[in-house]
Amino acid sequence: MSAQPWTFNNPVKVHFGAGCRKTLAGQLAGQKLLVVTTARGRAQFTADPHMGTIQADLTWMDRVQPNPGLTDTQAEIDRLAGQNFDAVLAFGGGSAMDAAKALAAALAPGLPCRDLATLIADPGTHLDRPLLPLHAITTTSGTGAEVTPFATIWDHENRRKLSLASPRLFPQTAIVDPELTHGLPRAATLSTSLDALNQAFESVWNRNRTPLTTLMAARAIALALDAIPRLAADPGDHTARAMIAETSLLAGLCISQTRTAICHSISYPLTAHFGLSHGMACAFTMGAVADLVLERAPEALSEVARLSGHGTAAALVAALRDLLAALDISAQCRAALPGTEALLALRAEMHTPGRADNFSFEMNDDILARVLTRS
Repeated sequence: MSAQPWTFNNPVKVHFGAGCRKTLAGQLAGQKLLVVTTARGRAQFTADPHMGTIQADLTWMDRVQPNPGLTDTQAEIDRLAGQNFDAVLAFGGGSAMDAAKALAAALAPGLPCRDLATLIADPGTHLDRPLLPLHAITTTSGTGAEVTPFATIWDHENRRKLSLASPRLFPQTAIVDPELTHGLPRAATLSTSLDALNQAFESVWNRNRTPLTTLMAARAIALALDAIPRLAADPGDHTARAMIAETSLLAGLCISQTRTAICHSISYPLTAHFGLSHGMACAFTMGAVADLVLERAPEALSEVARLSGHGTAAALVAALRDLLAALDISAQCRAALPGTEALLALRAEMHTPGRADNFSFEMNDDILARVLTRS
């Protein structure tokens, strides 16, 4: 097989492993930091023997909510504008990362425009200078946002998902310490774990995949298919938590290059209209999409199956299907969603630019109908 040209660029310095959060304390000593987190995250941060002892001047933005909204995030930007920070410290899951990236952008020194909607609409024009350095510390294993240049902000009033994207949004440092995920409740653990698994698959059935993302995705998928059933049975399995933390990191590195694809494109209106958690919304269609790819374009799945130890694409998809069935994903999602006809009526909103067009082949209404009907 002839090699096709490809590129890879990810400038984030990654620290991975139990206890690795200790490396950040000395680096941040003496700085004025904006810490972006949730109320729960602040309590975890201050109680942590390593994070809670950082000798720095901390300003807190600890009101992050799931799926941070445009209006609320703009209010925080307006509240904090005029203060000078050396860096932003994101502590939490994907929502904390998204909010922190928006703040690191909008609060950049000397930035003429601090209107978040404007920055989202045209980051190339307005984010034309270095942003505040961002250090990302994960407390969940799901989005991989600590190594991506994207932030999801929701226009809740209009039920729309918005994406702030710029190479300047790459965090400077990513701390992926599985110890920080210990004690995460079972439901949140499974939802975020499914998001990580889905992102790995989304980077595979993707026009932008490369040999390097395929290698990382294969390892991420192998780890997740082993770890998730273990976490479902025992959320206190620390070895499995380390495995899913690595899954999330690798999947994040993959989508930092490829972006996500059809499952994510479909998921956004499911979250916006019906409040389905992001991980579950992505998992809802994952089995049906895998079947479709196996039927029409199995080459990438075959390569991943070989690298992950599953042998064939069919065996890999069967392993995914077994996992989704064991977790009863279809029934859980259908209990939270309206009937198929109501979902089909939202097809226009499921063609998300920058997501749907990354899929291995053209996503049209017929494909959407098939995926939704079979999910």
